Amino acid sequence: MTEEDYQADWSQALAQALDGRVGFYPAFDVKRQEETWRLLSIDRDRLLTFCRRHEITVGRLEVRKTLKSPKPLYELVAVGRDAEAVRRYLGVERAQQ
Repeated sequence: MTEEDYQADWSQALAQALDGRVGFYPAFDVKRQEETWRLLSIDRDRLLTFCRRHEITVGRLEVRKTLKSPKPLYELVAVGRDAEAVRRYLGVERAQQ
């Protein structure tokens, strides 16, 4: 994944989150040496409901500040089985590293 791909994925996920939906973008956890997915939303309840529906574990839900939104942005990192659930939902094949 190149820096340009990452920026495009981040921008799209942020736009979806600011539109009231759940946004997704892939990332790579260097410590775990595996692909992860980050889920973004300005609506905490929508994000938690999405996770329950798709059996995604809600571990640490972080709050991010962004200049593009006066509301807080909630971010959840999906790893392992949860990342696989996000890939299935999006219809995305596993990235080759």
